[in-house]
This record gives sequence, C-alpha cells and structure tokens, in this order.
Amino acid sequence: MRTLITQLTLLLALTSGAPAAWAASGDAPETITVNSGSITYVTRAGDTLSSIAKRLTTKPENWLVLSKVNNISADTSIPVGSAITIPANILLDDPSEAKVVALSGSITASNRDGSASLLGLGTKITEGMQIETGNNSFLTLSLPDKSRISLPSNSRVKIALLRTARYIHSPRAELVLVRGKVESKVAPLEQNKGRFEVHTPLAVAGVRGTHFRVGINENGTGTEVLSGHVDVGQAGKPGALALHPGLGNIIDGKSVGKPVNLLPAPQLVEAPARVGVAAAQMALTPVNGAQAYHVQIATDQDAQNILTETRATGTRLTLDGLPNGDYYARISAIDKHGLEGPASTHAFTLAAALQSRVNGPAAPYVERSDNRQIYLKWIGASGQKFTVQVARDSNFSWLIYNTKTDVPEARMPRPAFGTYYARVQATNADGRIGPYSAVQSFIVTDQWVMNEVTPAGAKPVSTGSAR
Repeated sequence: MRTLITQLTLLLALTSGAPAAWAASGDAPETITVNSGSITYVTRAGDTLSSIAKRLTTKPENWLVLSKVNNISADTSIPVGSAITIPANILLDDPSEAKVVALSGSITASNRDGSASLLGLGTKITEGMQIETGNNSFLTLSLPDKSRISLPSNSRVKIALLRTARYIHSPRAELVLVRGKVESKVAPLEQNKGRFEVHTPLAVAGVRGTHFRVGINENGTGTEVLSGHVDVGQAGKPGALALHPGLGNIIDGKSVGKPVNLLPAPQLVEAPARVGVAAAQMALTPVNGAQAYHVQIATDQDAQNILTETRATGTRLTLDGLPNGDYYARISAIDKHGLEGPASTHAFTLAAALQSRVNGPAAPYVERSDNRQIYLKWIGASGQKFTVQVARDSNFSWLIYNTKTDVPEARMPRPAFGTYYARVQATNADGRIGPYSAVQSFIVTDQWVMNEVTPAGAKPVSTGSAR
C-alpha cells in the first residue's frame, strides 16, 4: 500500500510539471538526514521554501538558495514527503566552546559582560571572550574539531564567533586579532563546509584546512601560510588573494600586498648548552635575507607548551631561566617585511654547567663506500656519544642525513651525484655537549666517492677503493 501511494504521488508530481525534488522521498515528514556538507529535510504539510528557510536557516531569504540547490523555481507549497537539500553554510548555528590545553605566564581573560575569567587547563572558552597574553606568556586552545589556536607573547584576541552548524556540527569560528600574533592549525573544512577566519582592523584571512599565522606589525597585517591555503583581503573585501604554502603577504591600509616567498628555516649550529648557572647559549645557521630570528623553547615537539621565546638579530642567542631538562627549540627567520618563515624543530637537553671540557671530535670523513652505502668515520674521545650530520650545503640548511651514534662511525645511504658536507658533535658521558667539528666535504659520482681533502686520521682514498 505504501509503495502504491508513493508511486501515485510521484505520478502526480511528474504529470503536473513539478520538479523531481518534489517527489516523495519515502521517509516520514520532517525527517532530517545529515550528509557531507548538507542535510536533507523531508517536508511536512504546508511547507514552502521560505518557511523552511525561516525555520532551519539563518535568514528567510535563503529560500532563493534552496530554490537553486533543489531546482524549484517558485516559493509555493511543496508536496508532503519531498526531499529538500539544505547546504551546511546556511544552517542555523548552535553555541560552541573551545578548551585551554596549554598555558604559561601571565594571561588575562574577560567575558562579554566585562567580568574576569581565571584560565587553567581545561577551562572552557566561549564566544565574546577576549584573551590577552603578557610578556613571555603563551596559550593554546583546542576547538571541537581538533583545530588549534596558539597565542604567543604580547598578543590580544577576541573570540568574535564560536559556533557549529546545527545538525551537521561543522565549525564556524572567527577571531579578531587586536595586537600581536595568532597561529592556527585548522582541521580540514572542505567536507563539512566549516568556516575559520582571522580578522584584524586592516585585513581578513579565511581558510579551508591549513596551518598559518596572522600578525600585526609596523608594516600592516602579515599572513604566513605554512600548509594548505589561505584567502586574504582587506576588511570588507575578503578573498582578494590566495596564498599557498611557503608564501606570505602584507596588507596595509591602502592595498593587498603581493605574495612573497617566506625565508627557509634556520638550523642549529650549536645546541643550547649551559654557559652559567641559569644561562644557556645556542647558535644558528645564518639565513640569507633574514633581519631577525625567532626562537621558542617548548616541552613538546608541536610547541603547544611554550616556556619562553626570544627574538634576536644575530645567530648566537642566550636563553635565561631554563631549568635542566629535555626541551624542543623551534627556530624561524624573519624577513624585511616582518614576515616569519617556517620553523625547524630541534630536541635538546640542558644539563648543569660542568667544569669538564668536551673534547671536540675531528671532522668525519669517508672511510669507504659501496654501491648502496657510505661509511663515515672520525676521531672522538672514549665514552662520548655523537651526532653526525650530512648536508647539501656548507651551512647545513639542507640536511640529508642526521643521526646519533655511540661509536665514532656511521653508515648512510649513498646519495646522488654531487658535493656533500659532513660534521659531527660530541656529548660527554656527563651530558655536556660540545660544538660541531670542522666541516669535511666529499664528492659522489657514479663511479666513486672521494674526500675533497684528506682529513685528520684518514688515509688517502684512491679512486678505485672508494667504490
């Protein structure tokens, strides 16, 4: 009987010239089915596109959107049981919350009514709250879709919008950056038609699943894209320019700046090591075009739990106030526009400053090679452990091999034709880390591998024996 009624309804719809979207769905009236990026609503008696838009979307005039999506030309009564598709981006919103997952230092939070909030791990963040980080203070928030928002030192942001689309639960977040910088790692939004935007007084950046930063500096609003893509534009005119990974731009009060390539990430020449009771020193590889370097020290590899940061114009930096322990250094270069490039991350250990001196190892050299591997060797002190690196350039910004070993030798896969550079760093049994050795270069061809000069402790390698 049900099948007969369905067939009669479909026949009437077709013979009357009604569109196929009006055909009976077979579901009970007012049934809602959640799809990828939309919902399907089964109509009840008296439904029209405008009544559906008024009840289920943000605006009654969205009936025009429903008209196009469902191929229905007029706002008239729709047969009971018709399946109507409603896109996620026009669905009604429900309130959402973020959660504090990491924080340190001095952080001020205020609610929409002006009352203060005390933040701790697990504290819920709601729409309308304003958050400010003090000097050497940091905060990381997690959204329901696992997106992360990080505020570095001296930043202020307002949570202008924090909601999810009803039924489909796609996120809708909007941040207003008042001062400083915000770094966002946004979960993919293409499937659920979510929205994530960062606004400043001069610009707006909208994303669809990406890792990016937005900051306010003396040149205007800077956007830096590390993965995915970001659409940027002036306030009131979003989406003027698409930025892809490795690009950034500046938007000032007059124009949307052209995309520029972000600087590559610096590397560590010397890992942080004690130079006193409370101080540690580190050294970076210089990056061509860098005006400054940004270093953050965290307890985790993803730099959610940041303890301290510094900005310096030189490549040798001093860190103060870090207790002994295991850390990660995140290092990036800043260009003449004030744009910050991608960061390299390095694990290190701080131990007490000891009087024992680390005897630096000699440069590693190619002892021998075969079709698949190169055998590196060097002279080191008894009981030391070693970190050996091989790079395509003498500044070691393009590493192809990086490993730790308890003995003064290592085997690495044989690379392609070209010139390479090797160095090694020793760690004493007491945990004290020394500087890197001198750099040894070697050449790889299709036929042989040869040290460019004969290093200390190495025997000259003939063309024939290097194979």
